[in-house]
Amino acid sequence: MLKYILSQINDHIQSFPDYDIPLDNLILLSFNETLEEKKYKFFVKTFLVYDYLSTKYTVQDPIFIFRWGKLYFIYSPRIDAHLSLLEKNSFLTCHKFQLKLTRRGKEERENIIQNLSDYDLNKINELDKQIEEFKLQDLKIFMKKYLFEKGNNYSTIME
Repeated sequence: MLKYILSQINDHIQSFPDYDIPLDNLILLSFNETLEEKKYKFFVKTFLVYDYLSTKYTVQDPIFIFRWGKLYFIYSPRIDAHLSLLEKNSFLTCHKFQLKLTRRGKEERENIIQNLSDYDLNKINELDKQIEEFKLQDLKIFMKKYLFEKGNNYSTIME
C-alpha cells in the first residue's frame, strides 16, 4: 500500500492547479492602506477581494462560510490557518480582534501589488473604503444586499 501511495504522489502533486493568486497573496492584498484591520472586517474584505479577483485570475479558493449570528459572519477556516502561518513567519501580528502587517509583510504586499493592474488596485481600494465606513450591523446588511443582488444577476444571466 505504501509503495502504491509513493508511486502516485508525483501525479497527485502535479494535479494541483497553478494559481495566479495563492491564498497567502490574497490575504496580504486584503489589508487596507493603513496595513491594519479589524478581524471581522478583514474576513469581509477578503471575501470581496476574492469575489472580484476570481473573475479575472485563478485564485485559490478560501472556502468561505456564512454565519450571520456570529461576529465573524463571513469566515474561512482556511484563511484563519494561513493567518496563523503568516504570523509564525513574521508577516503579520494577530491580536484578539486586530491584524497588523509587519515590515516583512508590508514588503511582500508591495511585491504582490506590483503584479496587479492599476484598475484592479483601484477596485480593491474602493472596496476597502466602502467597508471602512460600516459598523458591524451595517456591514452585515451591506453583505446581504451584495450577495442577494449578485444572486439575482446570476439567475437572470442563466435564463
